[in-house]
Order: sequence, then C-alpha cells, then structure tokens
Amino acid sequence: MATRKQEIEHLAKLMNKIDIAMLTTIGKGGHLVSRPLSTQCATFDGERVWFMSEADTPKVGEIRRHPKVNVAYSSKDANTYLSIAGEARAVRDQALIDRFWNDAMKAFFPNGKDDPNVILIEVAVDTIEYWDGPGSWLGKALTFAVARVTGKEEVMGENRIVDLRKRTSRKPPSSEGAPKKRATKRSSTRSTATGTAKKAGAKKAATARSGKTAPAKKAATGNATGAKKKMAAAKKGVSAKSASKRASKPAKKAASSRR
Repeated sequence: MATRKQEIEHLAKLMNKIDIAMLTTIGKGGHLVSRPLSTQCATFDGERVWFMSEADTPKVGEIRRHPKVNVAYSSKDANTYLSIAGEARAVRDQALIDRFWNDAMKAFFPNGKDDPNVILIEVAVDTIEYWDGPGSWLGKALTFAVARVTGKEEVMGENRIVDLRKRTSRKPPSSEGAPKKRATKRSSTRSTATGTAKKAGAKKAATARSGKTAPAKKAATGNATGAKKKMAAAKKGVSAKSASKRASKPAKKAASSRR
C-alpha cells in the first residue's frame, strides 16, 4: 500500500500532465458554473492548488458566497482524469503572485503582476478521485481486450479516491459494489434452477401416482365386467328352468288324460 508521500507524489505527477482545469462554482440560483483555468506551475503539496484570476470576476464573488468548489482535470491523450473537491478563497499575496508569474500571463493580465486586481484563487483540497490508464493507443486496446476476456474492469486503469483530510485512500463505492451484484445474479440463477428442479420432481411424482392408479381402474373395470357376465348367465339359467317347467306341464297333463 502506498504511503501518503507516495500518494501525493503520484497525484502531483498526474496533475502535471494537464495544464487547463475546469473550476466549478455555485452561481446564482444554485446553478453550477464551470470555467477553464490554468493551474499555476507549483508542485502539488497535498493540500492546495492555485489559479490566477482577476478580483472583479463573477467567479470570485461566487466563491465568497459559496466556497465549496470542484476542480476537474481531463486529458484524453494521457488517459488521465481527476476530480478535486474542496473549498476555495481569493488571496492577494504578492510574493506568491511573483512566484507563479510568467511572461505568457501578460496576455490575460495586461497591467502586469503588480496590478491590484490580480489575485490568486486557493483551493484547499478535501478529496481527489482519479482515473489513470494507459496513454498509448496500443496500451488502451490491450487493456480493453483483457478486460473484456477476464471481466475485470480494474485492468483498464487505476481509479481511487484520496481523502487528504482523513489521510485515507480507497476504491470508489461503485467498484466495491460490483462483486456483490454478480453474486446476487449467481444466487438468483441458483434459485431459479432449484425451483425448476422442484417443479420437475413434483410433476414426476404426479405421473407416477397416475401410473399406479391406472391398473387399479383396469382391475375394477374387469371385476365389473365379470360380475355382469355372471348375472347374465344366472338370468339365462333361470329362464331355461322356467322354460323346462312350462314344457313339463303339458306332458303331465297329456299323461293324465291318457290315464
């Protein structure tokens, strides 16, 4: 695990790759307003970043009313991105202005560094979240291919949140929650499979019971058919006896007349 000094050096290196940052302030009506500013050539000390401005600009008034700001750095070529959250204030410090001044600033501040309207915006850093990946086209293509095959998004680059006040460094909540989501999906799949197996077992048991019932029905049908046949035979026998009796009566009568 990196030490605090190593973390700060790493952040300073990432910032040095990018000159222009977007400073976001809270404007009128609570709307967020972003403006491009050049970060001054001072190595990040782990506590603050500096910008040069004019005292009579709207952003200075917004900072005085709402000091909470965000500073965003973005470099597509370097594949590096930073988001700084902190509190800003306007500072008139001639020694620092002299330190940060260079000839290119004359285009923005024509009256020079001694102009009383020239000030510094100091942003005291609370947290920095950064994304840093391979800068070359080949490096990007390779890491994308590895991430797609392995399913590991972290190979695309490093993404961490550094809390400079609490002196901690951690992964963002989205990265920590991803494995839980995949686990839930697997659990859901197992539940579905278990439910399907239970349904199949119940259906099989019902079919087995149905198979056992069929012979019983068949036997009952056979018994009923046999009983009907016996009754028919019995009736036939009774009819035969009655016919025999009727036939014997005339014979007896004829015998009596012969007598």
